[in-house]
Amino acid sequence: MYKVAIVGRPNVGKSALFNRIAGRRIAIVDAESGVTRDRLQIPIEWDGAHFVLIDTGGLVTEPDELEQHITHQVELALAEADLILFTVDGLEGRTAMDDDTANLLRKTGKPVWLVVNKVDTNEFKDVWIDFAGYGFEQTFSLSALHGMRIGELLDAISEVADKYEGDPEEEERPTAIAIVGRPNAGKSSYVNQLVGENRSIVSKIPGTTRDAVDVNIEWEYKIGEHVEKKDVLLIDTAGIKRGKTVKSKLDFYSINRAEKAIRRASVAILLCDASVGMTVTDKKIANAISTAGTGCVIGVNKWDLMEGKMDKKSYEKWVRSELPFLNYAPIVFISALTGDNVNRLVHKACDVDLAAKQLVTTGILNRLLHNAFEQTPPPVIKRRRLKFYYATQTGISPPHFLLFVNDPRRAKASYNNYLVNRLREAMGFEGSPIVVNFRARRQPRIREGRRQARKQ
Repeated sequence: MYKVAIVGRPNVGKSALFNRIAGRRIAIVDAESGVTRDRLQIPIEWDGAHFVLIDTGGLVTEPDELEQHITHQVELALAEADLILFTVDGLEGRTAMDDDTANLLRKTGKPVWLVVNKVDTNEFKDVWIDFAGYGFEQTFSLSALHGMRIGELLDAISEVADKYEGDPEEEERPTAIAIVGRPNAGKSSYVNQLVGENRSIVSKIPGTTRDAVDVNIEWEYKIGEHVEKKDVLLIDTAGIKRGKTVKSKLDFYSINRAEKAIRRASVAILLCDASVGMTVTDKKIANAISTAGTGCVIGVNKWDLMEGKMDKKSYEKWVRSELPFLNYAPIVFISALTGDNVNRLVHKACDVDLAAKQLVTTGILNRLLHNAFEQTPPPVIKRRRLKFYYATQTGISPPHFLLFVNDPRRAKASYNNYLVNRLREAMGFEGSPIVVNFRARRQPRIREGRRQARKQ
């Protein structure tokens, strides 16, 4: 699709503009300089036109080590952009850093539109004149914070962007895979190795990634002898920290984005550092995945550092003992540095997504559960036992099953776990949680008969 990149120096409101056009808070916005680091992108539809909007970090004149990484991400965004929105601060006026950015953008040879941001009142409506000397093709004065005159900019973009021919409802949604883990587990290195480019900034500095970075790839998914092309959305997230180590609101926002990524993903890859082992933070993230009902694959990264120190079977056994509530999640040993098994990890995540969408016919489901109740009857509670009548599947991703019984209060957690295990043994559902709910079967005729008897 047509690509539009928002570019400018730090703190001119690029992320605020990105969020305003996207219609929700995707990029972290803060008064602190240099909050956005990786390039973020999202598909936008406006007046029948579809385009990809790209948010970038702020360009500076003399970048330090981390800012050099940010500059590289901006350069990659400029290389793939069809249109550049050069964003400046209308309140602060023209600066030397704006001039440097303007000169850089002219060299790209691509269409550049000037966006004068922070024009919140009519008092400042003519501040664009300060920037008129740049001589760019079009100029827009607006307020990203208050949403003023955003429509004018979008109308103009829709005139040059691609008009979509087809029904968006018929488009299959990509398989969303969130890469989560604690800081420095190798999440960004893994994504970069997978896509073959520096899509996310990689640094030894913990907490380098702040936003959740979406990366779309076309994946060749093999099922038996059949190979199909599958759209996959990789979500690179910030490292999730323990509560007491969250020291700033930026940390809080980053962790919040990562937790939202878990909830919106089809499958979460929990990436762990093999050389460090299972930490309290890893367990916290695993619990968040389980609670969200998201499918899961456990990726043990940096396995190249463990060669000769521990065998995979022993390590897997230890991981299972540390994460008992993710006992259904497959484990894949990888090295993001060498590229070993990085493809297999995504392939396994696609397997998990497919398994979670599995539908069990009513006949098979009821035979399976009747056998389970007969082989291991529920415990007797207050001289009564849980009695099973019939069941139906009520949802997928994760699979939900509703069991009609005599009294749901007699369904204890231990017996629920037993039924889940029987369903998993019979139907697979690898990597996906299984939700079993109970409901009392109504017996209106019996109740009506008792009511009539009492009246007599």
